[in-house]
Amino acid sequence: MSDRLAELVLSTQLNGIDFIEITTADQTGLRVHFVNRVPVDGTLTGPEPVTIDGGESVPAVPVEPIVPGDWSADDQGRPTLNLRAMIVGDFSVYRLRISSPVLDPFRAEVGFTFKAGCPSELDCEPPSLCAPPGRDDTVIDYLAKDFGSFRAALLDFSAREFPDWLERAEPDLGMMLIELLSAVADELSWTQDRIAAEATLATATQRRSVVRHARLVDYEPLPARSARTLIQLDVAVTPLPAGLVVEAAQPGGGRVGFELGDGLIAPAAGPLPVDPRWNRLDHTVAPPQARIVPYRWDDSQDCLAAGATEMWVAGTGFGFRPADPIHGTPGTALLIETAAPVPAEAPAVDVVHLTAAEESVDPLFAKPVTRLAWDATEALTADHALERTVLAGNLVPATQGRRHSETFVVDPEPAGPDARLAAVSRAGPDAGCGDPAPVHGHTLIAGRLAWLTGPDGSTVPEIRLTRMPRSPGDQPQPWRWRRSLLDADPFESAYTVDPVRWTDLRAGRPGGLPFWEYDGDDADSIRFGTGVFGDRPPAGGRFEVTYRVTGGAAGNVAAGAITIVPAELAGVVLAAVNPLAATGGADEETPDHVRATAPHAFRAHQLRAVRAADYSAAARELPWVRDAGTAIRWTGSWLSVATTAQPAGAPSGLADQEALLALLDRRRMTGYEVQTPAPQYLGLDLVVTVCARPSALRGEVAAAIGAASAEFFALGRHGFGAGLERSALEAAVQAAPGVAGVLDVRYRLRGRVPAFVPLPETVPIAPEKILRLDNDPSRPEFGSLRIVVEGGK
Repeated sequence: MSDRLAELVLSTQLNGIDFIEITTADQTGLRVHFVNRVPVDGTLTGPEPVTIDGGESVPAVPVEPIVPGDWSADDQGRPTLNLRAMIVGDFSVYRLRISSPVLDPFRAEVGFTFKAGCPSELDCEPPSLCAPPGRDDTVIDYLAKDFGSFRAALLDFSAREFPDWLERAEPDLGMMLIELLSAVADELSWTQDRIAAEATLATATQRRSVVRHARLVDYEPLPARSARTLIQLDVAVTPLPAGLVVEAAQPGGGRVGFELGDGLIAPAAGPLPVDPRWNRLDHTVAPPQARIVPYRWDDSQDCLAAGATEMWVAGTGFGFRPADPIHGTPGTALLIETAAPVPAEAPAVDVVHLTAAEESVDPLFAKPVTRLAWDATEALTADHALERTVLAGNLVPATQGRRHSETFVVDPEPAGPDARLAAVSRAGPDAGCGDPAPVHGHTLIAGRLAWLTGPDGSTVPEIRLTRMPRSPGDQPQPWRWRRSLLDADPFESAYTVDPVRWTDLRAGRPGGLPFWEYDGDDADSIRFGTGVFGDRPPAGGRFEVTYRVTGGAAGNVAAGAITIVPAELAGVVLAAVNPLAATGGADEETPDHVRATAPHAFRAHQLRAVRAADYSAAARELPWVRDAGTAIRWTGSWLSVATTAQPAGAPSGLADQEALLALLDRRRMTGYEVQTPAPQYLGLDLVVTVCARPSALRGEVAAAIGAASAEFFALGRHGFGAGLERSALEAAVQAAPGVAGVLDVRYRLRGRVPAFVPLPETVPIAPEKILRLDNDPSRPEFGSLRIVVEGGK
C-alpha cells in the first residue's frame, strides 16, 4: 500500500489539511496549514464550510464567517486559512472539518486541541524498546592514584576480562599499552589533585590562587615594594634628567640600583633640580673642601641647638630658592649634617626646606654671609656642633629598581613583521559561540613588578602602559591601571596586573615558554578587559609598557651605602651618597602569611552588613559620625534598614548624608532597602532630691551635682538605643562633693510621659533614638534638670 501523504504532497488536483496552529494567547485564533500548493480559496461549500466539534464540556465551537483576507500562503507557497473561534474550547481533542471538493476526504479533517500553547509535562518521545544494558561488575579501585597502583589495577582487570592473555613480559604490546595508560592516568590524577588543591586558600600553592582567594574576603595581599630614600649629589652640570642610576654595594658582591626621581607613577616634574653651587664639596681644589659651611659670628656660638629654625652660612651667591606659597612650590632642600665626635657613631642629620635665603655682610669683618630659615615643622631634631657641620643641597628622591620597556602587539598578522611581538590571547570565561571574547595579556619579561606605598598605605604599581599612535598625526593613548577590572567601565581604556606568568604556546617568541609548561607565579602579567569590564584592546594595536622591577627588602640599605656612580655618569655626577637609610622596601607577602592573616582581617573589618550592628559599625567609619543606630523593619514586601547617624560636630549636610547612603548601599544585602533618617532625640526632664552633708553649703552641692550630671549626659555618652540606668545616675550624683545620699529621682520624657513619675530601674529607648539632657534654658526640648538639696547649711 502506497504512502497517502507522500502522494498527496505531489498531487496537482487535491489538497489536504496538514495541521492546526493556535495563533493567539486567548486561544481563539487558529491557522489551518495545507499540505501542498493546490488552491483551496473559493472552493468551500455548504452553509457551514468549517466546523469544529468533539469537545466534552463545550461540544462544538462556532467560527466567524470567512472573509477573503483570511486566506494567505506560507513561505513555500502553500495556502493557509486564518479562523476566529467565537468561544474557547475545553481540554478535549477537537475535530476541524472543511467542506471542499479539492480536499482529499481523508485529509479534510484533523484533530487538534485549543490548549496546545499551555505548559505541559507530556513527553512525546516514544518509549525505548531496546533491552536494558547489562550490569557492569567491574571492580574499580578508587584509591589508585599513581603509576604503580594504576598498573596493578589494569593488570587485575585484564586477568579477569581476558583470561587467555597470559603474557606479562615488558616488550609485549599489551604491557606497553597498560603502562602507557597508567602513565596518562598518573598525570591526570596529579592534575586533578593540583586543581583541587588550588580551590581553597588553605591548600593553594600558586600565588595567583592565593591572591584571588584572599580578594574574595576583601584582603589584598601585599606585593613586592621598592625602597625609597634621598640622594645627595655633587654634580658638574645642570640640569640632570630623571632616571639616572646610582648603586649600593651588597655584601655578596652584587649591587642594588636606585633610580633618581619621583618614580614612574609620579607626574612628570621635568629635570632634577640640582646646581653645582649646592655641592657638598668643592671639587675644584685639592683636596676637596666643604662648600657650604656654617658662619660663626662669635667663638661662643659653637652649637646649633635642637629646635632651631634658622642659621647663617659663610658666603653668598648660592642661588637658593625660598618656598613660594603663592604657586605652591617648596624651597630648596638642604642637608644639615654634623659628624659625631667618635667616627663609629652615626652623624646627626636634618633635612629642611628653605623659606628664606637672605644675603648680607658681616659689618665687622666685611665677610659675605647668607641667612637661611625654614618652617617650624622642620625644626632641627638634634644639636649640631658648628665646627663639625656641613651643608649640602642637590637632594633628590630615589627609588630602588631598574626600569624596562617592552613592546607588544594585539592580534598581529600571523605572517607579518609584528608576529614575534604578539600578545598572549586566550578564550575568556564568558566565551560563547557568537563572540568568543578573547582575553589578551602580556607577561613582563624582566621580573617582578615594583610597587610603591602611598601616603594612605595603599600600594600602586610602577608601570605605564601606552598605546602607540596608529598614524603620524595621532597621539599616544595612555591606558589606566585598575586594581580590579570590576571597577572599570565597559569602554574604559583600563588594564590590571595579575601575579602570574602566562605561558606562550607560540614557538619562536622571545621569552616564551615550552608548550608543556603551565602558567607560573614567578612573574607579573598585564591583562586587558573583554568589553564588559574594561575595553577590549583593538586588533593590531601596538602597546609600549614601561615598568620597574625591584629587589624588595634588599633595597633597605643603610645610610651612606649608596656611593657608586656608574662609569657612564663620569664628569656629570661627581659623587652621590644617601644621608638617610632607604626605607619601605619589602618582599611580597608570602602565601603562608596570607593564609594566616586574611581570615582575621576579614573578621576584623567586614565590608558587608547583615545585622543591624553591622550597619551601625559601617556608619561609624565616616569621620563626621559620632555614633549610629539601626533598625530593620519589614515593610510588608521587603526589609527596610534605617540607619541614623549622630554627627560629631555640626549637623550633617547633604553631602554627608549622600556619603553615608552610598557607603551603606555598598555593604547592604541584596533585597534590602537602606534609608538614613535624621537622628531623633528624646528630651529627659529630671528632678533629683538629695541630702547634703551637715558641713556642706547647699549652693555648692547643687553646683557639684549639675557638673556631675553635665558630664554624665554629655553628648556622645549615651548612644542610640542606650537606656538610662537609675543605679548609674545615682552613683554619679552620689559621687558629687557634699552629697550625703540620694533621696528621690523623678523623670519625664518629653512627648512620652506627661507628668513626673519615679525613675524606674531602667528607662528603655528605641534603637533609633538618643536620650538627651542638655539643661539649656534656650533649648528646653533637649531636657532639663532640677536639683532639690535638703540638709546642709
